[in-house]
Amino acid sequence: MPQAETVAIPKRLPLVVSPENRDNSVNKDARLVNAYQEKDAQTGETWIFKRPGLLQTGATKAGTGLGVYNWNGNIYSIFGTTLYKDGTSIGTVGGTGGVYQFSSSLGSTPRLQLMNGSFAYNWDNTTLAAIAGANFPGNTYVDAAVKGIVYLAGSTFVLDTKAYIHGSDTPAGLNRPDLWTDVLNILGAQIEPDKGVFLAKQLVYVLAMKQWSTEVFYNAANPPGALVLSPVEGAKINYGCVSADSVQDAGGKLLWLAVTREAGVQVVLMEALKTSVVSTKPLERILSSVSLTSIASFAVRLEGHQFYVLSLVTANLTFAYDTVEKEWSQWTDSSGNYFPIVSATFSPTYGRILQHTSNGKLYLLDSAYTNDDGAVITTDIYAPNFDGGTRRRKQLNAMEFIGDQTVGSTLQVRVNDSDYDNTKWSGFRDVDMSVKRPRLTNCGTFVRRAIHIRHSKNTRMRIQAVDLQIDLGTL
Repeated sequence: MPQAETVAIPKRLPLVVSPENRDNSVNKDARLVNAYQEKDAQTGETWIFKRPGLLQTGATKAGTGLGVYNWNGNIYSIFGTTLYKDGTSIGTVGGTGGVYQFSSSLGSTPRLQLMNGSFAYNWDNTTLAAIAGANFPGNTYVDAAVKGIVYLAGSTFVLDTKAYIHGSDTPAGLNRPDLWTDVLNILGAQIEPDKGVFLAKQLVYVLAMKQWSTEVFYNAANPPGALVLSPVEGAKINYGCVSADSVQDAGGKLLWLAVTREAGVQVVLMEALKTSVVSTKPLERILSSVSLTSIASFAVRLEGHQFYVLSLVTANLTFAYDTVEKEWSQWTDSSGNYFPIVSATFSPTYGRILQHTSNGKLYLLDSAYTNDDGAVITTDIYAPNFDGGTRRRKQLNAMEFIGDQTVGSTLQVRVNDSDYDNTKWSGFRDVDMSVKRPRLTNCGTFVRRAIHIRHSKNTRMRIQAVDLQIDLGTL
């Protein structure tokens, strides 16, 4: 075979990978699993990093994980029907209704609020007091409350399924989220006649997220006899909310699973009340074909990256969106199942704290942890099909891997010349990433080839590209 001209056959195979599933399965086409991307601002080159690992913190508790939150420097967590403060039980809460949302108030007696649409409570650092099954007594208009509790300018607000916003008592009741006796402290989100799903806040605005739309309210300081909020004229958003459990504030950006009457399910991002779609077509193919009845999500910031992590629990899938790099990847646990985290918070003392959905544990998340509490993290890079710009047969004499030299780090590499047919992958070959120029030789011939790179070692991993030494055939 004659040697290929450098300008005719690209020598370097970049590993910049976004999910490219052609249908509703993740088992075909290019993708990243348990990894994320980072673009070098100076060189413009993109590196792929192994995702951060987990390390248990505190003792294992009994029960399902239902929320974790940092309030005044203390870590509050709910497992089963027990509320814990720094690992010590401080009261009993309702165990149905799913993951709790948290808020807090100021005033002479600061309070922590926790609610999940079925139950609501106030904690004043001494007593845990229930708010009548989340139906907020005294408000005769109240239907069942939905998830989401918002504090703004001394008042606390909730939303019901009929899309009415209810406020704690004012003005005498400022910073009194335990008082809900004013039956006039109510306002409907009624631009559209859809039901309430979640109550959120962005900047100084309260967002009533409904089935098909979202309405925006501000603190109008209305006099007694009316809710202090008023609608922001012309600020209706044509995206509803599919699942309250999908809503997360990620560094001031609000993300959620959204839907309109005209379109399918998408992931949208709101920043400064401006909304954009961040889900890709491949991801939306999956969203349109799976059950969305069981959703989990959390947001976490790490080393300049802000992740929104969305789990489609019934489909056993988790996707992580980096709002900085604007890229998606798939995350799994050590067994290849969905990433089983339902809530997260941050502590300057401990770092990022994540709550497992079922094993009673809290974890610290950090890149310094190269495994998940002792379990190996398997990172997979499925590169896009490569043909070098021609369907002529090519001989691949060598593959050189451009990445960090790390003692103990090994890549496993295999190839597929049959359009990702799962029965046609070659066997894995090992590449020692501790040597100066890690490479494979005698890599066969191909017309079009997909490369799968796997890392399953208890080390960090960062890789940029693969150099391909190719000779071009005549046919």
